Amino acid sequence: MLRSLRLPTLAVAWALLLAPFSPLHAQELPQTWQEVQDYRSGPTPYEPLMDFWYALDEMSERVHMETLTETLLGRDLPLIVISDPMITTPQDALRSGKTIVLLAPSVHGGEISPKESVQLIARELVAGDLQAVLDDVIVLAVPLVNPDGGEVRRRTNEAGYDMNRDYLKLESQEIQALVTQVLNEWTPDIHVDGHHGGSPPYVITYQGTLNPAADAELRAYPYENIFPRIRETVEAEGYRAFDYSGVRTEDGVRGWGSTSVEPRKHHVYTGLTNSIGILLETPNASRLVRGETVEEIPDEERYYHQIRGGVLAMTAILRAAADQKDAIRAVTSGSRARAIAAGMQGGDPVVLDYELQSRGVEPVWMPDSTAAAGYSLEDVPVFLNWVSTRTTTRPVGYLLPPAMAAIVPLLMDHDIAVYRFSGSASIDAEVYYATSVRRDSYFQGHYLQSVEVEKRE
Repeated sequence: MLRSLRLPTLAVAWALLLAPFSPLHAQELPQTWQEVQDYRSGPTPYEPLMDFWYALDEMSERVHMETLTETLLGRDLPLIVISDPMITTPQDALRSGKTIVLLAPSVHGGEISPKESVQLIARELVAGDLQAVLDDVIVLAVPLVNPDGGEVRRRTNEAGYDMNRDYLKLESQEIQALVTQVLNEWTPDIHVDGHHGGSPPYVITYQGTLNPAADAELRAYPYENIFPRIRETVEAEGYRAFDYSGVRTEDGVRGWGSTSVEPRKHHVYTGLTNSIGILLETPNASRLVRGETVEEIPDEERYYHQIRGGVLAMTAILRAAADQKDAIRAVTSGSRARAIAAGMQGGDPVVLDYELQSRGVEPVWMPDSTAAAGYSLEDVPVFLNWVSTRTTTRPVGYLLPPAMAAIVPLLMDHDIAVYRFSGSASIDAEVYYATSVRRDSYFQGHYLQSVEVEKRE
């Protein structure tokens, strides 16, 4: 039976009568396109998606909308701020002392369910069960990060960029705007990167910043304090959740493991910039664990379950952000202070290389062709522990020759301090000479390169 996420009209009207302080106007709450279509007409197109957000903005004093940029095809990329009382500037958000959470769904246009889940979360924040969260949390939401790709269910934006690989080079206007106007200015404590992938039969999979170059306390926090909340919330509705991404073999041993952890990805980049980066991946599954068994899900019900998994995970994250406000702010502000101190003092190790190891053997639902439902619960190693294998010593700064001046605007877009010598100076410096440069592969208009260097005093 396909369950509905709609709020009953009478219940909404009764709630408004009992709550004269509500910031909503007297009109009915907007429905999502998915609710109108009974979750059976595919992903929500851009126009009805934005109609929902405009309606929510119009009727609620808790919602503020502004435009970050415009896509190549002329579609707005808005930022939604949901807060109580209304906050419209990063400065006021930081002064509030509340946890700041960013929901950024569907950077890959074909990964569709997260943008649907965020709408339902927003409505619950405005006039539903999540209203109390706003006492301690400010929510930033981008309706979908890739409007042009979303219209044609294409992974890339109109310029052909995989924007979840653009967080270092910032060549797409969408990611450049997200980094410079949201991440740098609002400095969210938690970033939720919503995708439509992962491995069945889980309804949702998750991952934190695993790159060992990130702050150790920051990396550990979601695994110890937030992901258990996701599992509890999901299991309360009979689903199951687990770590992203799926079956992985290491040194001939079959287990479960993560994907790569390059800084160019959203949830890795945000962790390296001292926020709690969380990746949510919704499996596109025909089978789900329900209770202790794997069930076949009818075609017409699958999208509902995919959306519901995202709603449950985001609900758990937001409730944790409210309940753990002081602890989260301490972790993020502490990691930022440590990063600044390390940059000023130098001398600590900087990670250059790393390898993947197991965090232990755990029960995981694994593909099994001999099982009736195609999956069985097995005890397997879970490869999620990325460990540093090579480091170098952090300097107090880097010298750029005039020939490299073109990179300065990019450094500043990443909120990296750049200073110019106005006169002559004498300093002690290490000089590195490239002894070999190897092009590994072609990627989005560039060659990924490996450089071997020789240090000279």
